[in-house]
Amino acid sequence: FKCYWVNCGEQMIKNVIFDIGGILFDDSKENLEKLLNKDCSNIYKIAYGKEFKKCLLGQMKVDDFLEKLRDKKEFSDISYILKRDNLKETYPLIKNNFEFLKKLKKDGYKLFLLTNITEDSYNYINSIININDMFDGGIYSYQEHLIKPSYEIYNLVLNRFSLNKEETLFFDDKEKNVIAANELGIKSFIFTSIIDIKNNL
Repeated sequence: FKCYWVNCGEQMIKNVIFDIGGILFDDSKENLEKLLNKDCSNIYKIAYGKEFKKCLLGQMKVDDFLEKLRDKKEFSDISYILKRDNLKETYPLIKNNFEFLKKLKKDGYKLFLLTNITEDSYNYINSIININDMFDGGIYSYQEHLIKPSYEIYNLVLNRFSLNKEETLFFDDKEKNVIAANELGIKSFIFTSIIDIKNNL
């Protein structure tokens, strides 16, 4: 797998956009269940539920979100999951995927991030991988007050970095985000493993 640009139809692919959770960092329920040694279905649902969207949009700090949940019986587990000091355990780097993306960059692709993320998670991630060194640009929901799968956030990444849709691929682990991007004409694919990137480049 050594190339600079590859054909996708009649166009050359120069740019690859990635989500973070589920691709570079493990935000899965399975990881939490391993850590807590229990079924985390309800905990996961509360921790990343409708109210948490405000944190992703930069409208609420994670600490303030947790304060609202203090009376819930699941509070200690939810607090463990979301506290910034625990993110190395609850939101770990997927090292093999990170190494593969480093190889893509070395092979000449321009790499971008498009992710729904809190300020705490962004700061943690940047301390682990140095985002500016690794990626050519990024759009982060908490900074822009926009969230996938809204069309506005996809148009923002294209416009801000002058990306040609025909030269760009997008990978996300959530189907609704992939569907929205494809509706806007960005060639987009559900990510389940590195094989999905290899098969579409």
